Parts: sequence; C-alpha cells; structure tokens
Amino acid sequence: MPLLPAAASPRAGQVGALIAGGALAAAAAATTPFTWEADAVTAFPLVVVAVLVVVMWPLRRPSLPRIAPASPRAHPFAGWLAVLTAFIAWELVNYLARGSRADHPTFSSMTDAVDRFRALKAVLFLLWLLLGREVVRRGRSVTALP
Repeated sequence: MPLLPAAASPRAGQVGALIAGGALAAAAAATTPFTWEADAVTAFPLVVVAVLVVVMWPLRRPSLPRIAPASPRAHPFAGWLAVLTAFIAWELVNYLARGSRADHPTFSSMTDAVDRFRALKAVLFLLWLLLGREVVRRGRSVTALP
C-alpha cells in the first residue's frame, strides 16, 4: 500500500508539470516572435524560475570543502568562459562577414530556421523549460519540496 495517495504522489506532480510545460510550449510555438504574446509566454517561466531560485536555493546545505585547483591560475569557470568567448566570436565573425546568412549563419538565423516549424519550436521551448527546472532542482536542498 503506497504511503501517499496517487494524487499526492511525486510522480503525479511530475506528470502534471510535464503536461503544463507541454501546454506552455505549444502556446509559445503558436506565437509570432517579438510580439507581446511571445514575450508574455517567455517571461512567465523566467519569473517562475527566478522566484523558485530565490525561495529554494537558500535551503541548500553547506557544500563540501572545495578541492584546491591543480594550478593556482585555474578557475572553475574557465571552460565556460572559453565556450562563451568562442560563441560570441563566432556570432560576430558570421554577422560581420560579407555574403548571405546561408553562407555565414548566426545562431539566431539558425534558430529562425527551426522556429518556422511549430513542432520543433515547441520541442525547443519545452527543453528550455526543462533546463530551468534542472537549474532549480540542482540548487535546492535535499530537504526542500520536490
């Protein structure tokens, strides 16, 4: 016999969240970029994640002692900084290059190509929502609510 009724089980909450996320992704896929509708559908999950981070992250347990880096110059974010720098350089080079966007696509022109298809746009939006959920989940304490 389960300890929690089916309606209160964590699995039911996950299914409900997935259904709500799918509905939000479908709504986002139906919008036209740069309209107030698209902005509202995108802003809503951003606000929800920001509030959840503020509410849930202070519940974190103290982290384990950090291991000293291999070299005194090593930085824990150096890899991400390198990826971000490469991405920005690629965007600038392709944006400033002569020729068509087909010859030198920027990230936004590639996402525009995907956004033409509502199903792909909905899948990307749902993946973005799941990324936000993962950010909140990894930052919260084990004792916090699921």
